[in-house]
Amino acid sequence: MPAPKHAWTAKSKREDKPWGSAVIWYSTGGFHGKVITIHEGQRTSLKYHRMKDEFFYVLSGKVLVTFGLSKTLENSEKYPWSERVLSAGDVFNVQSECPYRLQALEESVVIEVGDRCDDVPVRLEDDYGRADAR
Repeated sequence: MPAPKHAWTAKSKREDKPWGSAVIWYSTGGFHGKVITIHEGQRTSLKYHRMKDEFFYVLSGKVLVTFGLSKTLENSEKYPWSERVLSAGDVFNVQSECPYRLQALEESVVIEVGDRCDDVPVRLEDDYGRADAR
């Protein structure tokens, strides 16, 4: 007979970022969630994850999302970059190996849910000196 399922409580943690902040919580199976605040005019690094898929929900504000396909970094002429402006209620899904960046056109709050919380991002460009060497 399988063990009974259960519920639990935990604490979130806040991380200050050069572009705003993130309140992070973790769940079972490597899943995590974040409440991301991006200050107007600021942007996250241009990055991708090797294995992690992420889902974003714009809670408030307006965000410019720049994104590519998994092959964009190899050949941006054949697989060009795209941009979309997202407002409250809009959703953005990004699969592993797809580069992306979020930029706040106004003070914005974005909810992120992802799997593989241990997958460290590969930063391609960063306004704050945090880009990885290629």
